[in-house]
Amino acid sequence: MRELGGFSTPQQIEKAINSLNSTDRLKLEILLSAYRKNEERLKALLSSFRRSREKYVIANAIFFPSDRNVIVVDKEKEILYVLGLKKGLPFIVKKFPCITGKRAGDKLREGDQRTPEGIYFPLFWSDNLPSTYGIGAFPLNYPNLIDRKILHRNGHGIWIHGTDNPNRPPHSSNGCIVLRNNYLSQLLSVVKPKETPVIIVESLQYYSPKRYFAERQSLLDFINRWKSAWERTPKNLVPYFSCYSEHFVWKGGGIKSWKDYKKRVTSRKKWIRIKIDNLYLCKDGRVLKYGNIYVASFKMTYDSNNYHFKGEKVLYIIKEGKRWKILGEETL
Repeated sequence: MRELGGFSTPQQIEKAINSLNSTDRLKLEILLSAYRKNEERLKALLSSFRRSREKYVIANAIFFPSDRNVIVVDKEKEILYVLGLKKGLPFIVKKFPCITGKRAGDKLREGDQRTPEGIYFPLFWSDNLPSTYGIGAFPLNYPNLIDRKILHRNGHGIWIHGTDNPNRPPHSSNGCIVLRNNYLSQLLSVVKPKETPVIIVESLQYYSPKRYFAERQSLLDFINRWKSAWERTPKNLVPYFSCYSEHFVWKGGGIKSWKDYKKRVTSRKKWIRIKIDNLYLCKDGRVLKYGNIYVASFKMTYDSNNYHFKGEKVLYIIKEGKRWKILGEETL
């Protein structure tokens, strides 16, 4: 919900309230009723909110293959959701109680006992571990490119792992996501290493179906435009470069070093062909310096006259004004 702080007059506050959408206004009324201890009004508003929420869909998983799943971890409720697609909309296939970090908030540094928020990928499954990790673990790719290059976060060893203790209390991990062994065993058939996104948020976000489909199509159009522009780079680099933010980061540095690198390698290209499979589009729950960060991940096959590559590609995307731009990219 939008913040109402920083206003000095009742008129400014009233204007800000009037600018809220219907869902945020309902949330505000719920908070005010709770503050005033108006239990009858609060009960009615909560019932209305639950009915309205049923018409909305989870906004963090925007697009993914119909035969695949996405994982969303709600830190506030400590619930891990497995999402699927039905008629083009995400729905909850399974949900499991989980345990997250001892301290609230987003992870900032090593040892702060917080579970990071963002979009990550399980790198592999390991079951040859001490009993602390239950039946095994999926190490996540924390810190990712955005953590390292943009947010300057450090730390390591953020895993989804099991526990042999069925009575382990809430918020008792050092930053990992912990599930009972029987729940984790059910994830083994769902998680595909280096492919299945794990979206970690403070709380779930919701869109109307209309807004959900509009944002999905806008992002799909951008991915197709980026792909086509890349395939045309032997003739013209300008449309390809226009897909990237001036704040872009990659393993080699910033936008200037990346453009120099692309000019150098493209000068030897006669043709380029790119194939995208198993595309996922996800939305980070946080509003950061660049707004929300969206992640496109997919299996990419790259062919040219002098190079071949096949692997998992990750694009970190932001909106600058009305245009999508790539803030960072990496391979897993």
